[in-house]
Amino acid sequence: MLTWDPGHYEEFFAERHQPGHDLLVRIDHSSPRSVVDLGCGTGRLTSELAIRWPDADVVGVDRSAEMLASAPDTGVIFQLGDIETWTPTSPVDVLFANASLQWIPDHRTLFPNLVSTLAPGGTLAVQMPLSWDQPSHSILRELGAEYDVSIAAPPTLEPGDYLEVLAGLAETEVWVTTYHHVLSGENPVFRWVSSTGVKRFLDRINPDQHGAFLDELARRLLGAYPPDQRRETVFPFTRLFVLARVSA
Repeated sequence: MLTWDPGHYEEFFAERHQPGHDLLVRIDHSSPRSVVDLGCGTGRLTSELAIRWPDADVVGVDRSAEMLASAPDTGVIFQLGDIETWTPTSPVDVLFANASLQWIPDHRTLFPNLVSTLAPGGTLAVQMPLSWDQPSHSILRELGAEYDVSIAAPPTLEPGDYLEVLAGLAETEVWVTTYHHVLSGENPVFRWVSSTGVKRFLDRINPDQHGAFLDELARRLLGAYPPDQRRETVFPFTRLFVLARVSA
Protein backbone atom coordinates (compact mmCIF):
# COMPACT_ATOMS: atom_id res chain seq x y z
CA MET A 1 0.00 0.00 0.00
CA LEU A 2 1.08 3.56 -0.62
CA THR A 3 2.42 5.33 2.43
CA TRP A 4 1.16 8.60 3.84
CA ASP A 5 3.09 11.73 2.88
CA PRO A 6 3.11 14.09 5.90
CA GLY A 7 4.21 17.11 3.88
CA HIS A 8 1.49 16.61 1.29
CA TYR A 9 -1.17 15.99 3.93
CA GLU A 10 -0.30 19.16 5.82
CA GLU A 11 -0.32 21.43 2.78
CA PHE A 12 -3.77 22.49 3.99
CA PHE A 13 -2.89 22.31 7.66
CA ALA A 14 -5.02 25.26 8.78
CA GLU A 15 -8.15 24.03 6.99
CA ARG A 16 -7.75 20.40 8.05
CA HIS A 17 -7.12 21.28 11.66
CA GLN A 18 -9.78 23.96 12.15
CA PRO A 19 -12.46 21.34 12.96
CA GLY A 20 -10.09 19.80 15.50
CA HIS A 21 -9.60 23.18 17.15
CA ASP A 22 -13.36 23.72 17.21
CA LEU A 23 -13.82 20.33 18.84
CA LEU A 24 -11.07 20.95 21.38
CA VAL A 25 -12.65 24.11 22.74
CA ARG A 26 -15.91 22.25 23.38
CA ILE A 27 -14.26 19.81 25.80
CA ASP A 28 -14.98 21.08 29.31
CA HIS A 29 -12.84 18.67 31.34
CA SER A 30 -10.84 20.95 33.65
CA SER A 31 -7.98 18.73 34.81
CA PRO A 32 -7.66 15.40 32.98
CA ARG A 33 -4.81 13.15 34.01
CA SER A 34 -4.87 11.00 30.88
CA VAL A 35 -5.44 12.32 27.32
CA VAL A 36 -5.22 10.12 24.22
CA ASP A 37 -5.35 11.26 20.59
CA LEU A 38 -6.45 8.35 18.38
CA GLY A 39 -5.26 8.71 14.80
CA CYS A 40 -2.98 11.59 15.70
CA GLY A 41 -1.21 11.84 12.31
CA THR A 42 1.77 14.16 12.53
CA GLY A 43 0.90 15.02 16.13
CA ARG A 44 0.62 18.76 15.73
CA LEU A 45 -2.87 18.83 17.17
CA THR A 46 -1.81 16.35 19.86
CA SER A 47 0.77 18.88 21.00
CA GLU A 48 -2.00 21.44 21.38
CA LEU A 49 -3.81 19.00 23.66
CA ALA A 50 -0.66 18.96 25.79
CA ILE A 51 -0.61 22.76 25.85
CA ARG A 52 -4.27 22.84 26.90
CA TRP A 53 -3.65 20.35 29.72
CA PRO A 54 0.04 20.62 30.69
CA ASP A 55 -0.31 18.39 33.76
CA ALA A 56 -1.86 15.49 31.83
CA ASP A 57 -0.14 12.46 30.37
CA VAL A 58 -0.79 12.95 26.65
CA VAL A 59 -0.42 10.06 24.18
CA GLY A 60 -0.82 10.12 20.40
CA VAL A 61 -1.58 6.88 18.55
CA ASP A 62 -1.34 6.40 14.78
CA ARG A 63 -0.87 3.49 12.38
CA SER A 64 1.45 5.43 10.03
CA ALA A 65 5.13 5.38 10.92
CA GLU A 66 5.70 8.08 8.30
CA MET A 67 3.27 10.45 9.99
CA LEU A 68 4.66 9.77 13.47
CA ALA A 69 8.18 10.41 12.22
CA SER A 70 7.10 14.02 11.58
CA ALA A 71 5.66 14.50 15.08
CA PRO A 72 7.13 17.42 17.02
CA ASP A 73 9.26 16.81 20.09
CA THR A 74 6.99 18.39 22.68
CA GLY A 75 6.97 15.83 25.47
CA VAL A 76 3.99 13.94 24.06
CA ILE A 77 4.30 10.16 23.92
CA PHE A 78 3.65 8.89 20.39
CA GLN A 79 2.83 5.26 19.75
CA LEU A 80 2.55 3.23 16.57
CA GLY A 81 -0.78 1.43 16.80
CA ASP A 82 -4.12 0.64 15.21
CA ILE A 83 -7.33 2.18 16.55
CA GLU A 84 -9.18 -1.11 16.04
CA THR A 85 -6.87 -2.99 18.39
CA TRP A 86 -5.89 -0.15 20.73
CA THR A 87 -6.53 -0.77 24.43
CA PRO A 88 -5.54 1.70 27.16
CA THR A 89 -3.57 0.49 30.15
CA SER A 90 -5.83 2.55 32.44
CA PRO A 91 -9.06 4.57 32.07
CA VAL A 92 -8.78 7.72 29.93
CA ASP A 93 -10.10 11.15 30.91
CA VAL A 94 -10.16 12.67 27.41
CA LEU A 95 -10.26 10.47 24.30
CA PHE A 96 -9.82 12.65 21.21
CA ALA A 97 -10.27 11.46 17.61
CA ASN A 98 -10.01 14.10 14.90
CA ALA A 99 -10.73 12.88 11.34
CA SER A 100 -9.71 9.29 12.09
CA LEU A 101 -12.70 7.16 13.03
CA GLN A 102 -14.21 7.37 9.53
CA TRP A 103 -11.57 4.79 8.57
CA ILE A 104 -12.76 2.31 11.23
CA PRO A 105 -15.73 -0.04 10.59
CA ASP A 106 -18.81 -0.84 12.68
CA HIS A 107 -19.47 2.38 14.57
CA ARG A 108 -22.35 0.82 16.47
CA THR A 109 -19.76 -1.31 18.23
CA LEU A 110 -16.80 1.06 18.05
CA PHE A 111 -18.33 4.03 19.85
CA PRO A 112 -19.64 2.12 22.91
CA ASN A 113 -16.26 0.37 23.12
CA LEU A 114 -14.44 3.71 23.14
CA VAL A 115 -16.79 5.15 25.77
CA SER A 116 -16.10 2.08 27.93
CA THR A 117 -12.42 3.09 28.14
CA LEU A 118 -13.26 6.43 29.80
CA ALA A 119 -12.68 7.21 33.43
CA PRO A 120 -15.64 8.55 35.47
CA GLY A 121 -16.37 12.05 34.18
CA GLY A 122 -14.37 11.36 31.03
CA THR A 123 -15.09 12.65 27.53
CA LEU A 124 -14.99 11.14 24.07
CA ALA A 125 -14.54 13.89 21.46
CA VAL A 126 -14.83 12.96 17.78
CA GLN A 127 -14.81 14.78 14.46
CA MET A 128 -15.35 13.01 11.13
CA PRO A 129 -15.82 14.15 7.53
CA LEU A 130 -19.28 13.87 5.97
CA SER A 131 -17.92 14.13 2.43
CA TRP A 132 -19.04 10.92 0.71
CA ASP A 133 -21.68 12.63 -1.46
CA GLN A 134 -19.69 15.78 -2.22
CA PRO A 135 -18.30 16.20 -5.77
CA SER A 136 -14.74 15.86 -4.47
CA HIS A 137 -15.53 12.27 -3.54
CA SER A 138 -18.27 11.26 -5.98
CA ILE A 139 -15.99 12.16 -8.91
CA LEU A 140 -13.26 10.01 -7.40
CA ARG A 141 -15.64 7.05 -7.13
CA GLU A 142 -16.95 7.50 -10.67
CA LEU A 143 -13.44 7.54 -12.07
CA GLY A 144 -12.45 4.58 -9.92
CA ALA A 145 -15.35 2.57 -11.37
CA GLU A 146 -13.87 3.12 -14.83
CA TYR A 147 -10.80 1.31 -13.54
CA ASP A 148 -12.94 -1.46 -12.00
CA VAL A 149 -12.24 -0.14 -8.50
CA SER A 150 -15.11 0.05 -6.05
CA ILE A 151 -14.73 1.55 -2.59
CA ALA A 152 -17.28 0.88 0.12
CA ALA A 153 -19.00 3.83 1.73
CA PRO A 154 -17.45 4.95 5.01
CA PRO A 155 -19.00 3.45 8.16
CA THR A 156 -20.12 6.87 9.39
CA LEU A 157 -23.71 6.75 10.65
CA GLU A 158 -26.37 9.39 10.31
CA PRO A 159 -25.78 12.12 12.92
CA GLY A 160 -28.79 11.20 15.01
CA ASP A 161 -27.76 7.56 15.11
CA TYR A 162 -24.88 8.38 17.45
CA LEU A 163 -27.38 9.60 20.04
CA GLU A 164 -29.11 6.23 19.80
CA VAL A 165 -25.86 4.24 19.89
CA LEU A 166 -24.65 6.01 23.03
CA ALA A 167 -28.02 6.29 24.77
CA GLY A 168 -27.64 5.30 28.42
CA LEU A 169 -23.86 5.24 28.16
CA ALA A 170 -23.00 8.94 27.99
CA GLU A 171 -24.46 12.40 27.78
CA THR A 172 -24.02 13.00 24.08
CA GLU A 173 -24.02 16.04 21.82
CA VAL A 174 -23.99 15.75 18.04
CA TRP A 175 -23.71 18.57 15.51
CA VAL A 176 -22.81 19.12 11.87
CA THR A 177 -20.86 22.04 10.42
CA THR A 178 -20.05 22.88 6.80
CA TYR A 179 -16.78 24.76 6.37
CA HIS A 180 -16.38 26.84 3.23
CA HIS A 181 -12.63 26.74 2.74
CA VAL A 182 -11.12 29.36 0.45
CA LEU A 183 -8.14 27.67 -1.20
CA SER A 184 -5.47 29.18 -3.41
CA GLY A 185 -3.10 27.82 -6.02
CA GLU A 186 -3.70 25.61 -9.01
CA ASN A 187 -6.41 22.96 -8.67
CA PRO A 188 -6.34 22.91 -4.84
CA VAL A 189 -9.20 20.42 -4.40
CA PHE A 190 -7.23 17.88 -6.42
CA ARG A 191 -4.21 18.52 -4.21
CA TRP A 192 -6.43 18.09 -1.12
CA VAL A 193 -8.00 14.81 -2.25
CA SER A 194 -4.79 13.36 -3.63
CA SER A 195 -3.21 13.44 -0.18
CA THR A 196 -5.97 11.37 1.47
CA GLY A 197 -8.90 9.62 -0.24
CA VAL A 198 -7.13 8.87 -3.50
CA LYS A 199 -4.74 6.50 -1.72
CA ARG A 200 -7.39 3.79 -1.44
CA PHE A 201 -7.89 3.86 -5.21
CA LEU A 202 -4.23 3.91 -6.19
CA ASP A 203 -3.65 0.92 -3.92
CA ARG A 204 -6.04 -1.03 -6.18
CA ILE A 205 -4.87 0.26 -9.57
CA ASN A 206 -1.90 -0.95 -11.56
CA PRO A 207 1.00 1.46 -10.90
CA ASP A 208 1.41 1.90 -14.67
CA GLN A 209 -2.05 3.52 -14.69
CA HIS A 210 -1.51 5.90 -11.79
CA GLY A 211 -0.43 8.80 -13.97
CA ALA A 212 -3.45 8.58 -16.26
CA PHE A 213 -5.80 8.17 -13.30
CA LEU A 214 -4.43 11.23 -11.51
CA ASP A 215 -4.42 13.37 -14.66
CA GLU A 216 -8.07 12.60 -15.35
CA LEU A 217 -9.02 13.12 -11.71
CA ALA A 218 -7.32 16.52 -11.76
CA ARG A 219 -9.21 17.49 -14.92
CA ARG A 220 -12.62 16.52 -13.53
CA LEU A 221 -12.08 18.15 -10.14
CA LEU A 222 -10.98 21.39 -11.77
CA GLY A 223 -14.24 21.37 -13.71
CA ALA A 224 -16.25 20.83 -10.53
CA TYR A 225 -14.31 23.38 -8.48
CA PRO A 226 -13.17 26.15 -10.86
CA PRO A 227 -11.30 29.15 -9.44
CA ASP A 228 -13.07 32.49 -9.22
CA GLN A 229 -11.88 35.80 -10.68
CA ARG A 230 -9.42 36.16 -7.79
CA ARG A 231 -8.01 32.68 -8.62
CA GLU A 232 -9.38 31.35 -5.36
CA THR A 233 -11.42 28.16 -5.02
CA VAL A 234 -14.26 27.72 -2.52
CA PHE A 235 -14.34 24.17 -1.20
CA PRO A 236 -17.36 23.35 0.99
CA PHE A 237 -16.62 20.50 3.39
CA THR A 238 -19.08 19.10 5.92
CA ARG A 239 -17.96 17.66 9.27
CA LEU A 240 -19.76 15.63 11.94
CA PHE A 241 -18.98 16.17 15.63
CA VAL A 242 -19.76 13.86 18.55
CA LEU A 243 -19.08 14.79 22.17
CA ALA A 244 -19.90 12.11 24.74
CA ARG A 245 -19.39 12.59 28.51
CA VAL A 246 -19.76 9.76 30.98
CA SER A 247 -21.12 10.33 34.46
CA ALA A 248 -18.73 11.16 37.27
